[in-house]
Amino acid sequence: MIWTVFITTASLCLLLIPGFLFNKLKLTKGRGMAKGVSHYILYIAQPAMLISPYIRDFDAVILKNAGFAVLFSLICHALFTLSAMFIIRGRVKASPAGTESSDREEAKRKNLGTVRIAAIFGNCGYMGIPLIKSILGNSAAIYATVFNIGFQLFLWTVGCYLATGDINYYVSPKKILLNPATISIFIGLIIFFAPINGYVPEFIVKAINLLDGTVVPLSMFVVGFHMAENSFRGLFRGGRMWISILLKQFLAPLLSFGILYLFKVTGLFYSYDVSVVVLLCSAAPCATVTSIFAEKFDLDRETAGRMVPISTILSMATMPLAALLLKLF
Repeated sequence: MIWTVFITTASLCLLLIPGFLFNKLKLTKGRGMAKGVSHYILYIAQPAMLISPYIRDFDAVILKNAGFAVLFSLICHALFTLSAMFIIRGRVKASPAGTESSDREEAKRKNLGTVRIAAIFGNCGYMGIPLIKSILGNSAAIYATVFNIGFQLFLWTVGCYLATGDINYYVSPKKILLNPATISIFIGLIIFFAPINGYVPEFIVKAINLLDGTVVPLSMFVVGFHMAENSFRGLFRGGRMWISILLKQFLAPLLSFGILYLFKVTGLFYSYDVSVVVLLCSAAPCATVTSIFAEKFDLDRETAGRMVPISTILSMATMPLAALLLKLF
């Protein structure tokens, strides 16, 4: 298991190279192409990735395990949020608008929002789901997709609040429920519950699987592309950045392990596959949504552009270490 996790994460990290070279060699002008690829992943490839595990016969055991995976996701993201708010401290003082002091405080606010978002949200979709598929297969991939339900709920509430400081303006049930990820999971659940699996034409299933296969290389391409926008020395600047990465890739899996262990020793629930999913998704590197939110809400784009590739490379070590925790069950 540990060796498999290392080989898979190392392979994913190698996929950063094409995007990095594409940018450094200036094979495209501006960031338009990377933005277009991001939209393709978000609206076409990601939905296919989320739907594909559900094209199977209904299984009550899988349904029960998936329910606990959602519960663990909600508990874990709540703990990730509390740890980020408590450990990554910061308070922006009000200053007269247009002054140098005001500009500095605004920069601090943007940086604080960026690093907190990165500490809470991991790449459990673009990296976690393919990793789980390669290790445990499609059945366990269902648990990884529903783990994303907690991710999405917290992203469009806590994430928006951290980005803007205004929970009322940006947060709405429509944004929480009607986004590409939750809609795709809902469609997948319909296929899983209803007896229509055998009626989905084979050419549609193959097309979905082909689209699913494009998520990993293209998402890594985009991360590598943004990585090339920073100088090598500049990649490692920022104390808060490193605190955020430590929280995401070391503390987060430990918190998740504590919750899983508590449920097991009390006899409430235990499943090896669900434990693997929760631990590896919790140990996943900073989510690409860190960069997306930095663009959307005008946060610290430079820091976001450094954190995602750095944490992705570090995941070659941190995700196998998280897998080691499974031996303690």
